[in-house]
Amino acid sequence: MTNVYTLAEPDCIEALPLVLDSPHSGSLFPDDFRCLASEAQLKSGWDAYVDDLWAPVLAVGGSLLSAHYSRMYIDLNRAPDDVDPAMLKRPWAGCNPSKYSERGMGLIRRYALPDVPMYDAPLNIEDIVRRIEQFHRPYHQALQTKLDTLQQQFSAVWHVDCHSMKSTGNRMNIDSGAARPDVVLGDNDGLCSDPGFVQIVEDAFVSLGYKVVRNQPYKGGYLVTHYGNPAKRRFSMQIELNRALYMDEQAFVPNRKFDDFRRDLGRVAGAMADYIVDNLGGQDNV
Repeated sequence: MTNVYTLAEPDCIEALPLVLDSPHSGSLFPDDFRCLASEAQLKSGWDAYVDDLWAPVLAVGGSLLSAHYSRMYIDLNRAPDDVDPAMLKRPWAGCNPSKYSERGMGLIRRYALPDVPMYDAPLNIEDIVRRIEQFHRPYHQALQTKLDTLQQQFSAVWHVDCHSMKSTGNRMNIDSGAARPDVVLGDNDGLCSDPGFVQIVEDAFVSLGYKVVRNQPYKGGYLVTHYGNPAKRRFSMQIELNRALYMDEQAFVPNRKFDDFRRDLGRVAGAMADYIVDNLGGQDNV
C-alpha cells in the first residue's frame, strides 16, 4: 500500500528534533469501502486542513507527518487492538477494547455520530487485519522511524500530535454539549511531555489572544501515551484546535480567518523551535 501518508521535512533550513503529526487530516477511503453513514456524517470526524494549518512548522526546522485516509476507516490515534468485539462476526483474541471503543470510537468506528451506525452487519476479522497492516502500521512505522532517527542525532525529540475539535461536544464525547475553548493542550496530566515545552506552547497561544485549557477534555490519545517517554527524553503532547477558529463546520470549508490563523500557528511553531534550540544543550535543561 502506497500513499498512506506524507512525511514532509524542512528543505531550506537545518532540521530540528521536532515532529508534528496529523493522524486525522485524511479524508480518503478505499474504493471498495461501504458504510451506512453519509458523506457529511463521515466528514464530521475529519480534522479538516490541520496538516495545511501546521505546514509552517517546516520553515522553522520541524517535520510534518500527515495521514491520507479517514479516521472513519481506521483511526491511527488508537491502539491496533482497540477493537470492539461486538463489531466482529466471530470472537477474536486481537480485541482489547478501551474507553474509546466503549463510546463507538475505537480503532474501527462503530458510530459516525451519535445514533448513526457505520455498518449494517458485523465485520470480518480479515478486513480489520488488512486495515491494520495496510494503513495503521505504515503510519506508525514512519513516525517511529522519524522519532528514532532524530533522537539518535540530537539525544532528545519533541513530538506534537495535531488535531481539531468541534466547537461543541456531542453525545459521543466526554464533554457532551459543552462549548470548547480555542485550544486544548494534552500531555496526559504531565506524564508524557516536557513541562517547559508545554508552557512555551501555551504562552505562545495566549500571547496571540487564544483561550487555552490543559488536559480538559483531551489529555492525549494513543499517539501521545505510546510515544511519550520523558525519562528517555522523548516528549509528546497533543494540540486540539477549535474548528470554529478557521472553518465553517457545516460546509467543511475554510472561513475568512483561515489565513490569519495559519500565520498564528506559524508563530507558535517558531516558539517551539526556539525552545528546542535553547534546550538541546543537555538533559539538565529539560
